[in-house]
Amino acid sequence: MFKKRCREAENIDWPDHVVPLDENSFDDFIRKYPLSVVDFYADWCQPCKVMYPRMRKLSKAYKGKVAFGRVNVQEEKNLAKKFKVVGVPTFIFFSYGKKLLSISGTRSVGNMKEIIEKLLGRIR
Repeated sequence: MFKKRCREAENIDWPDHVVPLDENSFDDFIRKYPLSVVDFYADWCQPCKVMYPRMRKLSKAYKGKVAFGRVNVQEEKNLAKKFKVVGVPTFIFFSYGKKLLSISGTRSVGNMKEIIEKLLGRIR
């Protein structure tokens, strides 16, 4: 099964940007990729504003390996509730829809890369 999924991952149309997600697109997004990172944010949140350019940078650096998405918790309250998001920014890492890890707060690009590399090592 894992080898089949690895072959399928080669045929995925990977985004090179942070994809805006809502209730209608969320499940398809997290189920499609071997590793995806979803940023739960709010427009009023200063740390979220700091993280967005970092997420854009990571989305370009990891194109073809990791998909990056973004959920506005003010507009998508049901998703925030479903994933128990109580503070922003919160980053949830998924592999084919399965939640792997959740972290909160401002992170450096280097710290995010460390986490992503560890998770990529686990799912390969």
